Amino acid sequence: MSGSDDDRTGRSEATAGRDERPPSDRRDDSRTDRPTVDLQDDRERSVSSPEPDRGGSEPPAAPGTRRNRVWAALLLSLAVVAVGTAGTILVVHDAPTAAAGAAVLGVGLGAAGLVGRTIAPSLLSALETGWEEHRPYVWFSAALFAVGIALGVALYAAGVDLTELLLEMLTEDLGEGELPGGGVDPVGEVAFDPTASFFIANNTPPFLFAIGGALTLGIATLLIMVFNGVLIGNVAVVLGAETSPAVIVALIGPHGLFELPSLFIAAGVGFRFVHRVGQRIAGSRDALFTKAYLARTTALVVFGWLLLVLAAFVEAYVTLLLADVLVPL
Repeated sequence: MSGSDDDRTGRSEATAGRDERPPSDRRDDSRTDRPTVDLQDDRERSVSSPEPDRGGSEPPAAPGTRRNRVWAALLLSLAVVAVGTAGTILVVHDAPTAAAGAAVLGVGLGAAGLVGRTIAPSLLSALETGWEEHRPYVWFSAALFAVGIALGVALYAAGVDLTELLLEMLTEDLGEGELPGGGVDPVGEVAFDPTASFFIANNTPPFLFAIGGALTLGIATLLIMVFNGVLIGNVAVVLGAETSPAVIVALIGPHGLFELPSLFIAAGVGFRFVHRVGQRIAGSRDALFTKAYLARTTALVVFGWLLLVLAAFVEAYVTLLLADVLVPL
């Protein structure tokens, strides 16, 4: 009897330190004791969601993403176009001052791409996140422009020709009988001899107005996009009917490849700001402005304006050259 009592006593002591709770409870403890690991990539969060829903503290964009490499390649490609344009200006037009301006633009674009890939990746990250935020609004602006083109074609079908309106607008920009270089036509007519500075001065106000149109709740921005589409669509059809589609491509294509995205970016910035104001009024956004928003928006606006400058050099010295080749005088 004493031996069995000793056995029972030993077994009870052996099990005294054991956890008598059900297995499910013990599994819960093991889960809480184990460290948790967040497998979501910080770069993925920063790119897909450049800002929190309520517009508070915004995480910085992570450098080195694939899109950063794309932006660097884009800047370097634009630099090549600018330097090539500078060479064309110098060889064909013998305009060293204009060639130097285009070359400086090319060097600046190339330097931005190289610096962004090496010592200052935050530059490309700002462009990346700025584009991610504004991209839907840029596409919306392009859609408005397309609607304007359709309306311009419809006006032509109805017998409306807006080429005279375009010429009047150019005349007002140039001044009565005044040449872009400061000369005067002897017969008092406008001799259209454009320069890059003329196109920069002529196209920068619409660029800024497209952004500032946010102050009119986007109405002015909308009108700018549709009106430009109507004008280009109508004039393109008129000229195409008188000449050929190849001439239209030569007159619009080379510089339009840079000028139109520039205008779309400006309008997209304006529309995005209107949306942010609406979010702030509705209470879904705590802050209308943040440092991160201002930084990435400024980077995108500067990029858009540099596209406009590149378009000015191409329009002044390359577009008309191609048109002359296609339609010799």
